[in-house]
This record gives sequence, structure tokens and C-alpha cells, in this order.
Amino acid sequence: MTGSLIRDPNFRSASPMAHLTSRDLRQRGITTASQALQQLASNGSGNLPAGFSANGAFAAGATAPSLRGLTTDSTLVLMDGQRLSYYPLSDDGERNFVDSNWIPMSIMETIDVQKDSASATYGADAVAGVINFITRRQIKGFEANAEGGLSGQGDSGHQRLYATYGHGDVDRDGYNFYINAEYQNDDMLNNSQRGYPYNTGDLTGIGGYNGNPNAVQSDGSLLGVASTTVAMVRPVSVNPTNGSLTPLGGLQPLGAGCGNLITHDVPVGAAPGSTGKFANTVCEQNTVGKYKVINPEDRRISTTAHFTVRPWERAELTGMFTYSQNENDNTATPIDIRTHSRSNDISFANLTLPALLSNGQLNPNNPWAAQGLPAQVYYMFGDMVPAATQFNQAYRGSLRLSGWEPSNWGSDWKYNASFVGMADDLAYVRTGYPIFARVQQAVNDGSYNFIDPSQNSAAIRNWIAPRSTQNSNSSEYSGELTLQKGLFKLPGGMVNLVVGGNIRHEALDNPSSNPDDPTNPAAQYMGINGFYAKGSRWVESGFFETYIPFIKYFSADVSGRYDNYSVGYNRFSPKVEALFKPVKEFTLRGTFSKGFRVPSFAETNSQTIGYVPENPSQDPNAAAFLAQHQNAAGNGPDAYAQSYSIALNTFGNPKVKPELSTSFTGGAVIQPIRWMNLSVDYYYIKKTNYITTPNQSEALAAYFTGSPMPPNMSVLPDVADPDHPDAMARPGIVNMTYINGASLVTDGLDLALDANIPLPGKLSNLKWYSKGEATYIFRYNVNYPGLGTERYAGTIGPINTTSGSGTPRWRANWANTFSYEKLSLTTTVNYTSGYKLTAEDATGPNTAGDCTNAQWSFAGAANTDGSPIRCNAPSFWDVDLTLMYRFNNRFTAYANMYNVANWKPALDLGTYGGYLYNPSWAAAGMLGRAFRFGVNVTL
Repeated sequence: MTGSLIRDPNFRSASPMAHLTSRDLRQRGITTASQALQQLASNGSGNLPAGFSANGAFAAGATAPSLRGLTTDSTLVLMDGQRLSYYPLSDDGERNFVDSNWIPMSIMETIDVQKDSASATYGADAVAGVINFITRRQIKGFEANAEGGLSGQGDSGHQRLYATYGHGDVDRDGYNFYINAEYQNDDMLNNSQRGYPYNTGDLTGIGGYNGNPNAVQSDGSLLGVASTTVAMVRPVSVNPTNGSLTPLGGLQPLGAGCGNLITHDVPVGAAPGSTGKFANTVCEQNTVGKYKVINPEDRRISTTAHFTVRPWERAELTGMFTYSQNENDNTATPIDIRTHSRSNDISFANLTLPALLSNGQLNPNNPWAAQGLPAQVYYMFGDMVPAATQFNQAYRGSLRLSGWEPSNWGSDWKYNASFVGMADDLAYVRTGYPIFARVQQAVNDGSYNFIDPSQNSAAIRNWIAPRSTQNSNSSEYSGELTLQKGLFKLPGGMVNLVVGGNIRHEALDNPSSNPDDPTNPAAQYMGINGFYAKGSRWVESGFFETYIPFIKYFSADVSGRYDNYSVGYNRFSPKVEALFKPVKEFTLRGTFSKGFRVPSFAETNSQTIGYVPENPSQDPNAAAFLAQHQNAAGNGPDAYAQSYSIALNTFGNPKVKPELSTSFTGGAVIQPIRWMNLSVDYYYIKKTNYITTPNQSEALAAYFTGSPMPPNMSVLPDVADPDHPDAMARPGIVNMTYINGASLVTDGLDLALDANIPLPGKLSNLKWYSKGEATYIFRYNVNYPGLGTERYAGTIGPINTTSGSGTPRWRANWANTFSYEKLSLTTTVNYTSGYKLTAEDATGPNTAGDCTNAQWSFAGAANTDGSPIRCNAPSFWDVDLTLMYRFNNRFTAYANMYNVANWKPALDLGTYGGYLYNPSWAAAGMLGRAFRFGVNVTL
């Protein structure tokens, strides 16, 4: 049983549990582990959905749950009760977690979810709970499945195949083996394939402004000059002292003009000391519709061999080996030659095309070369569209020997010995990302054609932007032994004791794909975040569990575990459970436990540069800064001072301590009638020594006001505003380190329903099965001593640690299956409540109810003066249908319809995990109505 070491048919756990059987998954049309976990009501803030891979996730190519919203590192994911290795990349560059993408679902019997701390049973990283994927014990004969599908718009294709062959019956023949192969492919989905506003940066239709690069606003103003895939240039003079540029003429596109882009003739930018304005021709481009990706292409292939034998009468030996590969592919917006810069090291914001090339000839890319003037260039490398592939290979082997031996004292001995080893190898390949020094060289020698990029050879493109390959790996090896003995009998039954030990080795090696070289910053790639993490450790554990059935109606379970980490952490984690069942229709249950989460490898040894939204217009300390960065019309901030991405440069801290947790659950299971079970449980979790980073708002306030910096923090300026080069630069990078700087409290309610509903009279042949669950969050608070408490429940916060996925108060799902003879119909309703677009980790304590602080992450998603246009993201509903017909015992056909009502995703302007929608809660809305059809054969 998941969550307990006791093997006794009379044992009942007091921990809140959820069970998804293979039947549940089929009836709901769920084919991947990621889909199954995303539906869990208890899977909250900080989960890692598939759509994040298309939007710059640090752990691209992976998916992971976050029970209770405590992020991916506090949920332990197992297979058959055994550990799995970490994904080689860290979530947000910080958190170790188990990727669920590689798990072969066609051999799963159930998914068990324990929704309270299991540190005493499984170890330190089970603070929020456990998800245990349980494979089928035996398979006899041949099974196969073929499935295909499309969205209602004829895109986002889906294909799935699997086949399994097994032989033998463990109980009759003493053995069974089966082999399985599984394939699934899901096509890439682009923003251009979806309707307004998700396919454009022009948000005037929803009350915002036109955020496309170089879009003219309704008042005739241009917020600032931005780059497009058509190069735009203007003659300038260069200040030899500070490198600032003075425009000597207007912008104009190189070559034949803007081509198929929108052309605007506008006055932009004045020469210092001049009252006149230059005439300019700029190109407007819808980069969202052209380049942005909603979901990556995802291909999974796995093969598994599984055997079970009885080596002697009272023993069972199980072995399993799985090889799985997962390939994730996506593209991105081309690199902007101006904005992908390194603060204080190297900047191309003022990049100019010289009048003379390095060989002394006139520069053909510079229209003013004959006059001896350099030309400032605005450009995105449209002929080198960035692409990324994450190719992950997982190798896992396990052995388990379990059985019992007779005893003359009390009950028999039961034993369990197991070993599991797993390795995870990831190749992260990127193309289309230029290197600073090579761009500069191509500018100097004229080898890159800016006038007509289509004329550039593959050789010059590959030289400027060579392939980048990051090879990372992780491993986990674990051996465990447990012994169980019935000690003596009480009125309620046998008192059982289990003792055991575990030893395991964990390792992770994630070298930087763009290592920092302060002596030669120009050797770096443009647009590739540099992050690394590395570490290894041994963990030795001893544990026990005692089940005490005092009387028939009352039992208790006491367990404890001592974990010792070779890197210097150790802790004892106790847990107490109680179950009171005075009548069969009513049960009271409760648990209390202590736990701890050791720092991840990244939290102690890493460097991570991540990007979060920053909006100077919402910072009361930035008044002087904003006054220096007005748009040409003088009625609000220019594009430079609008919302942008600020870099958080975080360093690992070897002195950071483990997080400590205290958990409590209490609730009731009610069976008012024999065919219905209802449950309600309250949960409470408190973390102290909470590992976090200092709040960047403190450093930004000091930067804007010229005050002293907070301890262990610093700010590096960003590149200069090209339209106001002498003005104060916006903050570019905030340097910080991990600290034990806060405490966290979250609590809420879980509700569950499970019913086989009999129907009367002529409907008695119709079977109705209903299953649902819901979670409501009362609090999700983080307290920073001396600074105050940040409250996130019902908001988009914590925005920095969850990519703005937020903390909606309600999540629920309800499935109803109606079966008549060979036909069945299942309808599944999924619900996530709305939330405010405020985040107190961005704007400070007590600001969650202040709509003037509503977050917006994308150009255009605000008024032109920088004020927010929306305060709330509405709730999202999703209804799915599955129709199945069993022709005979060997052949079944089925059809799935997802998002039956074709509801659009809740409009979310604050998240940055997806464009204007939240991938954690509303991914089905972006796909829209979708269909799948399949057949299943059993021989």
C-alpha cells in the first residue's frame, strides 16, 4: 500500500489518498502521466506543464506535479514504491524533481496519490506527498492499441501506438513475463494557429495597446523603435567617450523596404539640441503570430521487459527494465541584435555598421558609407530562427524479492528486499543562437548580408550561430530491506512492526550551455541562459512503522525515519496516524508528521540566470527614472520603460540549511449509503527555514533611489535606452544567493466522492459510476521576518517561483460513467477558479487586493501610460467526453472529444509561462475542441 510499510489486509491508512485506476484513465481519455497529474485537484502552484517547454522553461522537455503548491521539489514521484532519478535540468534552475514525461502509461495499473507528508516512510523529499505509479503485476496474452486525433481546427495531430505480450500465470504456473512497446507523438501548436488575441501583439481589441514591434498607437505615437526581421538603419555620430549615438537622420529599412511587413512613416527621435524631428520609415511586425509556440512537438518511445517468478513456495521475485526516450522540439522568436546583451560586459544596443569594412572597402550594408558615417542597425536574425531539442533517455532497472517465512512466535515474518538503478541522459541542442563575437566580426568584414538575408549561405549562418549541445545527466541507485513481524494481538487485531534500512546514491551533472567567461564575454551565445548545477551524495536511512489496532473501531500507526546525508544533513522524521470508525458509515481520521527537505544540488552549487517580468511603471520608487523615458508624444513611458524581462542572477549557497516542515490532516470518510463514499479532509503544512531568494524589489528600490544595496544583493544596469541614451539605464541584472529567509504556511480542504449509483426499474441495466475531487486553498502565505507576510491564495503569486501560474483557490474534477451492456459514455468536468492578477512577491505585502498593482507580462497588455487593463483572470471550465463500444471480449473501439464546448482559455495577462493564457490551468482552452479515435485489441 502506498504510504505504508505494513503488509496486512486489515490495515487502513489515515492519510488522505487518491487513486486513479487504469480504467479511470481510459474512460477519461488520459494517455500520459503528465495529463493524469495535471487533473489532480491537489496539484497546485508551481507544477510544470508541457506548455512551459515552448516558453523558455529551465527544465524544458519535462513535466512534473506540485502537490499542495509546494513546487516540484516537495513531491516525491515513485514507481512501484521505488525511487526515480532526477531530471538532469533543475526546475527554475533551482529545484530537483522527477520528470513524468518518460513514464510508459500502457503498463500502469493505478496511480496512487498520498496527499500528506510521507517523509517518515519514503524520505526527506516527500514533504507535500507521494505519487506512486504502480505497474501491472502480470499480463497474459497480446494487447495492442492504435489511436489518432486532431483538434477541431485540423491541427495539433496526435498518434499513439502500443503493444504488449505476456505469458504465464504467477499463481498457477509460478511465473509471468511480459514485454511492452509504446509510441506517442503530439504535433507542435503555434500561436498563429489560434485566434485573437493569442496570435498577435496588437491588444487594442481587449483594451490594451498595439505591442507589435514599431506599431503606431491610436494617438499617432510610436512607443519606441524595436527590431524586426527587416533591418532598419539610420546615420549616426558616435561619442568616443561613452559610445552613445546621436541620430543624424531618420530610420529607413535596408534593401527594398519592409517587404510583407507593415510600413509606417512617422517622426521618431530628435537630435540633441534640435527642435525638429526626423522623418522615419519603420516596419511593424507581428512576431507573436509569426514565431511564438503554444506547445512543443513531443515524441515518446519506450520499451519495457517485466517478469515475476516464484523461486520458492512463499517468495516472489519481480524484475523490470525500461528504456524510454522523449524528444521535445520547439522554435522561438529570432534573436534581436540589440536586446540580447550582457549588462556591463557587452552590449549591441548601439551596434553600428561601419562605413569601411575591415579590408578597407566601403560597406555595402551601410547606405551612408560614402559619406563616412556609421549606421545604427535594428535587426532580428529572421534567417536564423532559434530551435531547441531536448532528447532525454531514461534507463531504469529494478529487482524486488518479497515473501514470508513461518514463525513459532506470533505471526509469520514478512520480508522485502529491493534494488533499483536509474540513469537519465539529456542532450539539449540549440540552433539559431548567434555568438556575440561572430556577429561583430560579420558586421566588420561584411560577410553577413543585412540587405537581403535570404542570400546568406548556410555556412555563414552556421558560423555565426553554431549548434550548441548541452549534455547533462543524473543517476539514482537505491537498495532497501524491510522486515515485518506480528508481535501480539489486541482486541482490534495483530500489532505489526516493520523495521528497515535504505542506502542510496544520488548524482546530477548539469554543465552550463553558455558558461560565463568574464575575460571574454563576447565568446558567449546571444539568447541562451547560462546555468549549471552539480553534486552527488550518499543517503543512509533507517526506519520503522508500528500498526496498533487497539480495538475494532480504533487504530493508530506510528512511524519514524532517520536520514543521514553524506553532505552534512541529518534528521529524524516522525509520523502519527489515527483512525476511529465507530460505525461502518462513518470514519474519523487524522495524521501529524514532521519532515524536512534537503537543499537541492542547485541550491548549494549553481549559478542561474532567470528572467521575470519587471514593470518600472508600477514601481513608486521609479518616478525619476520614468520622467527620463517618455515616448515621443510625451504622454507616457516609452517602450524601454514598459514591462520587460529582468535577469535574476542567483548563486548556490553551500551554507543553506534544510527546510523543516510540520504537517497535519484531519477529516472524515462518510458512507451514508452502501454505494457511496464521501470524504472531507483539512490539511495544514508549515515550512520553516524556507529556502528562497531575497526579494528583488528591495534591490530595485535601492537602485532607482540611489540608496545603499541590501545585504548579499547588487544590481547591474541594463543597456541604454536607444531613444534616450544619456538617461538612467533600467536595471538589467539583480545578483543574489539562496537563503533560509522565510517561513511558509498553506492550508485548505480536500473533498472527494466515489459512488456506484444503482438506477431503478427499467434503468436497472444502466450502470452509473461517479468519481470526483476538489481542493480549496485557505492560505498560501510566505513570511519574511522584518518585511512582512506575502499572501498568494487567489492571486497570480508567487510569480517568481511559478512562472506566474498563480494560486487559484479552487480546483476540481468530476467524472461520470454510464454503461449499458457493451456501450459506455464518460463525461469529465474540470474546473479551476479565477484569481487576481496581483502578486505580492512582485509588489510587496498587503498589495494583493490593489488592482493598480495588477501584473502584465507582455507588450500591449496594458494602457499606454503603463497602467494595467485587467485585474482578474476568470475561471476556466473544461468538459471532456469518451464513448467506448466493446464489440466482444477482444475488440473495443472508442472516441474522445476534449473541451466539448470549445471554451477559450481564461485570459491571463500576468503569467509568463504562456502567452496571455496559463498553461498550468487552461491548456485545454488553447488546444480547443479536439478529437481522438482508437481501437484496442486483446488476444
